[in-house]
Amino acid sequence: MTDKDKISALLGITDEEKMLVSRALELCKRGEGACRATQFLTPREQRLVYEAVRKSGAVSRLFFWGGYVGAVRRKAVFLPEWLDASSIEGGLFSPERERSFLSLLDSYGMVDIAGEFMATLSLCGSGYRNLTHRDYLGALMSLGIKRSVIGDICVEDNCARLFCDIVTADFIGSELTRAGRDAVKCSPVPVDISYVPTVHFEELSVTVASLRLDGVVRALLSVSRDDAASLVTRGDVEINYFTNKENDTAVLEKDIISVRGYGKYIIDSVGDLTRRGRIRVTARKYV
Repeated sequence: MTDKDKISALLGITDEEKMLVSRALELCKRGEGACRATQFLTPREQRLVYEAVRKSGAVSRLFFWGGYVGAVRRKAVFLPEWLDASSIEGGLFSPERERSFLSLLDSYGMVDIAGEFMATLSLCGSGYRNLTHRDYLGALMSLGIKRSVIGDICVEDNCARLFCDIVTADFIGSELTRAGRDAVKCSPVPVDISYVPTVHFEELSVTVASLRLDGVVRALLSVSRDDAASLVTRGDVEINYFTNKENDTAVLEKDIISVRGYGKYIIDSVGDLTRRGRIRVTARKYV
């Protein structure tokens, strides 16, 4: 099967996404003897690249990294062919897979690769205003740079940690002086693979008659059955970053459900039946 056939097998992707996957497959080939990396990818793009590389038989060399374990926007890093990654465990979005790769790289004395393709900047306001993720992202986009050269922006107190391409870091450091009507100071931060950002979740516990997608969406969003079904059939609901328009799709533990206009939810567990015969589901919503 040719690369073109492999890409075509990935249903429902745009021409731009096909080009992105094609470039990733080319990097994979070029990286057989050395490390190569893509731009920062959205979770959907990561899944497309993962599936294409898996079909090519080289998925054991594919390491997704965004600067810290659990990053949302990550680069696809293709490791050398001679590196033995047979011990790697975990799925595409599992922290276990990232930790396994980091442990493997450390065993080869190559853990520095984790910071070879990106830089980390600290963005701090004056304290005059409480700057949000939107403030920082808006300021960065106003510089005329592409979103694909920027990874996650982790906001903590009145500062943020930004992961970006190395070639873009100096430009951002010299040009980004304001965000959200406040002065901003940029400074480089040493690579720290142990960094853990502060992430806020709302814990949810609901019961459903079945694990159908429309029923789970209804319970998580506290909307009517008809509204939940409409959200699904309109294409406003994604499971693991792919649109799913089938109301009867079964929801599983660890699924990531994104609903346009409502937010993103992680299904932590599907519990036992209640005394009324309903299924208890626990989840977290990003806030």
